Amino acid sequence: MAKLSATDSLGGYDKEIGNIRLREVANQSLIAMAIPQGEESKFKNNIKNIFNLKMPSPTKSVKNKDTRLLFTQPDQIFVLMKRAEDPENSMAITFGESAYITDQTDAWVILEISGESSREALERICQVDLDKNVFQLDGMARTSMEHMSAIIIRKADDTFYLMSASSSAKSFLHAVELSAQHVS
Repeated sequence: MAKLSATDSLGGYDKEIGNIRLREVANQSLIAMAIPQGEESKFKNNIKNIFNLKMPSPTKSVKNKDTRLLFTQPDQIFVLMKRAEDPENSMAITFGESAYITDQTDAWVILEISGESSREALERICQVDLDKNVFQLDGMARTSMEHMSAIIIRKADDTFYLMSASSSAKSFLHAVELSAQHVS
């Protein structure tokens, strides 16, 4: 009998294009947490007690050493955390009735773009104002890039996480890679 094993959407892609580095982030688990009606207070308390974080705002992610929380829509957040064996089950046990938990790890691809010209490359395909004074550290936005839904997070001065559906991972990579090539 054949043994199945998980693979990354882009096979661990990692490339330097001029002064830009573009790489797939594969060491993260992504969990969607929806808040059941009437459980908002308990959910927020659990977020504070379990992660030592406050609820994220629609435009800013919050993080600690190993976990980043993203506001994705009212009553739902994404938890981006260090890769875990069965994150859905462990989170369901931890949060109990205060959250509906869904493992989204395989449904999304995460690219990290970094380097001196990364912002310039993103400005060609991203509709968000990425000026350092506007899109600040840990800022996040839902947007589209080349007609594909995306989430963008500013991790550091010239470093961003770009998240999109894994079903279009190669098209998404192509769009970002082409933009990086045009500014290099």
